[in-house]
Amino acid sequence: MFTRSKTRALSLLLLITFLFVPITGAALNAGNIKDANLYKAPKNTITEIDLFTELSAKAELYNQNFDKIPAVVKGLVGSEEIAGKIKLENGKMLYVTLLTNDGKIEDFYAYDTPNDPKLKDVPSITVETDEKTVRKVIDSKDPFEEAIKFMKKGSLKVETESSFQNTVFWTLKEFDK
Repeated sequence: MFTRSKTRALSLLLLITFLFVPITGAALNAGNIKDANLYKAPKNTITEIDLFTELSAKAELYNQNFDKIPAVVKGLVGSEEIAGKIKLENGKMLYVTLLTNDGKIEDFYAYDTPNDPKLKDVPSITVETDEKTVRKVIDSKDPFEEAIKFMKKGSLKVETESSFQNTVFWTLKEFDK
């Protein structure tokens, strides 16, 4: 004689058989089924971060540490539209704009043309340089001093609309250590 637990087990087995046999049969008659091609990571998975992504991260870091930024830097970048023209290592150009308000970064974006399509007027500060210089500045222990060094060398050109800012930049270059 079957016990009650054996009856339940047999009933469960029959239920599973009746439910899944039609599904399995349908799958077998479904036509062409192909195995999925699993993603295979490339052998060298370490890639260099593109410059815009790295600059975006630095802009965020700048805002997070805004209270530690020297007053002279805050004064120089007060409320400005700063356009960057950066020649990349691959020969292409990276055009960026940094919008600041009271020294804090409000917006940072890139575009494909030499002139910012969002700005109605010319930027108040224009910076021209190359990727190698930018990477050396942002990787430096003292980016401000490093930037001044490259301004002196001429590989970091800064043009402003303000004669006061021009005087400040000239003073920084001439009287720096």
